[in-house]
Amino acid sequence: MYLRPAFAETDLDKIVALVRAHHFGLLVTNGSDGMSASHIPFAVERDGDRLTVTGHLAAQNAQCAAFDGGTAMAIFSGPHAYIAPSWYTSQPSVPTWDFCAVHLHGVLEPMLDHNAMLDQLAQSDPGGFDHRDLSEKYRTMMLNGIRSFRLPAARIEAQWKMSQNRSVADREGVIAALRAQGQGDVADLVAATLPG
Repeated sequence: MYLRPAFAETDLDKIVALVRAHHFGLLVTNGSDGMSASHIPFAVERDGDRLTVTGHLAAQNAQCAAFDGGTAMAIFSGPHAYIAPSWYTSQPSVPTWDFCAVHLHGVLEPMLDHNAMLDQLAQSDPGGFDHRDLSEKYRTMMLNGIRSFRLPAARIEAQWKMSQNRSVADREGVIAALRAQGQGDVADLVAATLPG
């Protein structure tokens, strides 16, 4: 990711919060057939300043070949919005996009025990789904159809591009316009960049 200093984010609390809130991400690997990507839910674990994401793929997915030492990147996108130049007091201006994104780079490790990863993913189920409640036969069949992995983050890239490079007046114009369009999540992130 091209990280401009004005937008680079290093606060692990914010990074973990974004991954947890937007945990349906993208697993990218590079294998013998070139680059591959799968859109999947992830769980994230934090141990001090170390982050690890876990997830699973269908056993037939060719990306599973990378699970034993292949390099990978997990990509997470947070709130984002188009920013119109007419929202700025400073002119001339051009359109842009405000966004949050996290890239986690590392080496994939296979997980033989799927339970912990499945338990973490099930935490977002509003009905309290527990895979252990399934019949043993069905549960075994389902577990045999997946491959689980860990991706300890050797490198973390995070960007919060929320109009920090604009004047306070410009940011206030962006906040008002975003709120008028019902995009309060992005407006709140821009507002967090204001002094005081």
